[in-house]
Amino acid sequence: MNDPVTLVPAWQRNDAKINKDAIDFWRRSGALPPEISPERRLPELCVAAYVGDRLVAVSTIELRQASWLRCRLGFFRCLVSPAYVERRLAIRLTKYSRELLEDWAKENPDEKVLGMATILENPNFDILGKRPMWRSGGAELWLVGYMPNGQQVRLTWFKHARLE
Repeated sequence: MNDPVTLVPAWQRNDAKINKDAIDFWRRSGALPPEISPERRLPELCVAAYVGDRLVAVSTIELRQASWLRCRLGFFRCLVSPAYVERRLAIRLTKYSRELLEDWAKENPDEKVLGMATILENPNFDILGKRPMWRSGGAELWLVGYMPNGQQVRLTWFKHARLE
């Protein structure tokens, strides 16, 4: 279980191998809501994590308007295979995804993406969830609100972000 994990950028690349591996991974995991097909998530792929040639984790970014903040954000999700949860892949995926998205957003200013947000769905974040700000992979994730079901919404702003 100590095989090295390789993070592979997938954002905006439409890589056939990563796409196929991600579809298989999502189907095996059963983690997607029934109304969401794996193919529908493909354009959102951000990072693929491999051990050898086996996909063990992915992150996705959904670009959307955050009306309560009057800006556009990339909403981050990650899924880690249960066999690899103890290897802190979620933190590595968060950091790498943020770096990829920030670089892309800076190179594509017309997209007006100012930061990366995430909705904490995992109950294992109880301890961290009590802090209004915490660091994950070098990024500060600020509590900015709650979903109607009580899940926290966390946000990290990009360095180039400027509100209009």
